[in-house]
Amino acid sequence: MEQRTNPFRMFALLIFTMPMRQLTIFIVFVLIFALPKVTEAQDSVVVDSMTLKLQLLDQLYRTANYEQAQVEAELLREFLNTHNIPLSAKSVTLISSIYKANRDERSATRLLTEAELDARHDPNTATKAALLTVLVQECRAWQLPDQALTCQQLLSVTRDSMIARERRKENLDMQQKYDSLTTLRAQEIALQSQNIVLKQENALVVGAVVFGIFLILIVSRYRNNNKWASFLKKKELEWEITRANIHQEAEETAAQQVLAVSQNIQVNTANDTPHYPTFHGPKPNQIALLIEPNRQVVLYLKSLLSDRFQIETASTSIEGLQMASDLLPDLVVCDTVLNGNSGIEVARQIKLSERTNHVPVVLLTDKYGNEGKLDALRAGANAWFTRPVIDDEFDATVQRLLEARKVQHNEFRAYIQLYFSDNKIQIQDPFLLQTVEMIEHNLANPDYMADEIARKLQLTKTHFTKKLLVLTGKEPVQLIRELRLEKAKTLLEKRAGTPNAISEMVGFSNPGSFALAFKEYFGENTLLLYSLPPNRLV
Repeated sequence: MEQRTNPFRMFALLIFTMPMRQLTIFIVFVLIFALPKVTEAQDSVVVDSMTLKLQLLDQLYRTANYEQAQVEAELLREFLNTHNIPLSAKSVTLISSIYKANRDERSATRLLTEAELDARHDPNTATKAALLTVLVQECRAWQLPDQALTCQQLLSVTRDSMIARERRKENLDMQQKYDSLTTLRAQEIALQSQNIVLKQENALVVGAVVFGIFLILIVSRYRNNNKWASFLKKKELEWEITRANIHQEAEETAAQQVLAVSQNIQVNTANDTPHYPTFHGPKPNQIALLIEPNRQVVLYLKSLLSDRFQIETASTSIEGLQMASDLLPDLVVCDTVLNGNSGIEVARQIKLSERTNHVPVVLLTDKYGNEGKLDALRAGANAWFTRPVIDDEFDATVQRLLEARKVQHNEFRAYIQLYFSDNKIQIQDPFLLQTVEMIEHNLANPDYMADEIARKLQLTKTHFTKKLLVLTGKEPVQLIRELRLEKAKTLLEKRAGTPNAISEMVGFSNPGSFALAFKEYFGENTLLLYSLPPNRLV
């Protein structure tokens, strides 16, 4: 009987009988065309396994089997780390919900940290933005404000890059359309130049017609402009009337509310409810921010502070931090308990921020003795009070903080006066040190302004001006001017040059204005000071 031929045996014999060169080519061919398919198959298996694990986690979470769900969540994280798969927005939300159900804050913190690292290394801006959005929500839910702020900044940068990429794509599309239209227009002009030949008399007729049309368009445009101008003026008048009516209605509503409040106050007075009067004098320039959810406490603090401050209020920690950053108040009064959140952390954030660290903070706590003092030290507060607040002590403390600011102004004035002398004193505020050093390095530049200082300190001009005014009592222009004059006096006393030359060295473009400014600031004449012998200088 004939034996059947085994195809695998024939293939093996063919391989072993091949020459070495042909065998090498065959192996390379197999590696090139077979390995990608194997890799794709492995990737497909990994994706399917990850999908099944997520479905299992979702089912366990829906059935409230939180312990088994946490076990599966840890297995899923190990699986993702093994295969170098980044965390997705869906998986972060699901696993964080499981940790929250089990109250496992440590695992949640580790998860959010790993997810933030994955988001930083994700080249895809769409998935990166989705993951960062989920991270911001989860960090706020787990009370991690620092990490939430970091993720929010990364999300803003990612969204800006996405917007920039879309704009580049739109610009490229517009450029392509413009190029295509330019090409079509060039082709059209070429066809017209080949097919249309106007005689001289026809050209004159066409020119006259075009000129007539141009005049008609100008006249019609002028009429339309007048028509639209009258129409807009009429609409503006209507808007002014409407705005006046709305303002009048708002005043009437406010009057009714004031009347209702006064009636309510009278009723409360009849029922022996304490009433705190509000100061009705001129509007103060200073601002006090009250971060307090209790309405009665807010009214009481307003009665104590309204004669010296404009009062702004916030009832939550997020609102309080935002208002402190935007308003740069002159005083912050913060409660230690804000709707379940820690007011100590709010006060600490205010003191740690470069923008608001100069603002004095008064902490209200329900603790006594060393415990209340410990809360104030943890927050970096300037003073603390145990509720209920005693008005005399509170007024004395606020007055002490305001007088301390005046003392700080006097110390800075002395620091400026001795800055260029051998008896220079030191100050500890980094903000003031950086500001004075930048001004000193640019004294010779007459165009040097506060905008450049604010930009280098990463502040807006308004915030920089207000912070400098609070710490020194001086506007930026005044501080630059005084430093220039103090430097000029030092140079004149050392005979470093003529008054005209020194005026240029300190940034005065006009010697006459320099002499007037020097006379006004020091009460002395520059030429007289320059001509005095060194042993007669004071």
